[in-house]
Amino acid sequence: MRRYIEHQSASQAGSIAFSTVIAMFPLLILVSAAAAFLGKPGSAAQLVSRVLDYAPALVQQSIQPVIGEVLGQRSQALLAVGFFGTLWAASSGMQAVRTGLNKAYGVNRGLSFWQARLKVTAFTVVVGLGSLATFSSVVVMPYVWQLVAATADSPTQAVWLGDGVRYGSAYLVLCVMYALIYAWLPDIRQRLGTVLPGALIGPVLWLLAAGLLAHVLRAAGKLMLVYGGFAGVIALLVFLYASAATLLFGAEFNGVLRDRAKARRAGEGVEASQG
Repeated sequence: MRRYIEHQSASQAGSIAFSTVIAMFPLLILVSAAAAFLGKPGSAAQLVSRVLDYAPALVQQSIQPVIGEVLGQRSQALLAVGFFGTLWAASSGMQAVRTGLNKAYGVNRGLSFWQARLKVTAFTVVVGLGSLATFSSVVVMPYVWQLVAATADSPTQAVWLGDGVRYGSAYLVLCVMYALIYAWLPDIRQRLGTVLPGALIGPVLWLLAAGLLAHVLRAAGKLMLVYGGFAGVIALLVFLYASAATLLFGAEFNGVLRDRAKARRAGEGVEASQG
């Protein structure tokens, strides 16, 4: 917590949330184009639907129609002409994440501008294709749901088991995603032991934050009294801010363990030289 405050990670989380909003729709267009190229034109919409299932209801209501409009009116010719510009915009969110992770790990001087851009662009492509493959699967999940329904003794138990499978699978996907982000984006060499602790803790915090926000934002009427038509946008920004905060907190946790390991090795080296 002290490192989180000292590194001004709360402000960095706000920057990531803003950059994510800017990069969100270009990234969705890229994923949609990739899905159409692979012969699965409905995969991008399916990806959005499954991701939004974990967001508060107010966020879903505000962003789902806009995303449907963006995906429904895309122009393949425009995508072909503006591919690199779209990819640049989509990678801007990853660039903000990289900056926040560098601060969390204490990296004072990272890669040059173009090296960093190439790095985050490659990561954006990998994440987009990986997300598409993960969330658009129509082979595994139906069998999982059939197994859950078959083992349930009552409709209530089926609901509980279904929620357990849904959030359990979300946790595993988030663990892999967080581990990849921690391992790839910061400008330092990483090992499994330096990324795994935060990759296990961050998704837990994300699920807790998503559940808490869903409970708090049920008072949508009060939020609309304050923000009017912008209530949905404010809810989306708060949700993305909380998501970025959990990501950075996991990185700060990894940074503490990394610094302690370095201090321990340095102490052992001193003792060995004195001996």
